[in-house]
Amino acid sequence: MRSMDPMNPPMNATDRQRTLDYFERLGRDKVRLYSAIDCDRYLGGWQVRELADQWLDEKAAEERPLPLWRRIVRRR
Repeated sequence: MRSMDPMNPPMNATDRQRTLDYFERLGRDKVRLYSAIDCDRYLGGWQVRELADQWLDEKAAEERPLPLWRRIVRRR
């Protein structure tokens, strides 16, 4: 767990939602690019970097097709 940094206080729910909305506007490719190049410069501190990683994982999971057995079970 990260220590409390006075220059980077914890994100509240409003900040978190605004950041997720910003990611949606940027799009998956730009968020991936910005987080890979220099996340602190383009997106924000370590909290935003972790949120970007989670958001990118969720977007990747949305794009993966369901396995055949789940599609069969869902039809029933």
